Parts: sequence; structure tokens; C-alpha cells
Amino acid sequence: MKLLNVNKQFKKTLELFDKYTKNNTKTFSSYIITQALKACTHLGDLERGKTIHRHLISSSTKNDLYVTTSLIHLYMQCHDMASAELLFDTTTKKNVTVYGAMMKGYIKK
Repeated sequence: MKLLNVNKQFKKTLELFDKYTKNNTKTFSSYIITQALKACTHLGDLERGKTIHRHLISSSTKNDLYVTTSLIHLYMQCHDMASAELLFDTTTKKNVTVYGAMMKGYIKK
């Protein structure tokens, strides 16, 4: 998936993500999720990103800082500041990348 993203084949990344999720309904690695969210961000596909986010709520990766950072990037890039701020505010353990994602989003605003 990373190679597809690097080569700007974002739709193919999401197709591969769909195949993966059909076969692995209960296990989602943070790496797979962040790659799918990056594709959504580049495509400006906010709804698809929100769908992935909703699936994460019951997942063990919901508190993963890499996933949180990717979600903040998605929301900021798609001009959904309210969702980015809510996610940021409800994240209990923040690191420099989470703060950086918010700052980058505000700068581009």
C-alpha cells in the first residue's frame, strides 16, 4: 500500500485496503490504516476517511498516535476543522506529531 501511495495510485491503495478488510474484519494494523487514510487525504475523500474512523472506534488502534495524526491530517486537509479539533481535544496522550498535525492544518487554513 505504501508503494501505491508513493506512486500516487491512491484509488488502488483504497481498493487494496477494501480487499484486506473483507478478509480481516477484526484485525487492523495501524500501518494499514494510516496508508488508507493517506490515500483518502490525497483524494480529498473525507467521507471515506470518516468511514474508516468509525470502524476504528471499536478497534485496538483507536488510540494509536500514528492513526490519530493521520486522521487529523485528513480532517484538516478536507477543511473539517471541527472534527480535527474534537479528535485532538479527546486524545489523552499527545506527542509532537499530533501537535504538529494540528499546527500544519492551521497554517494551511
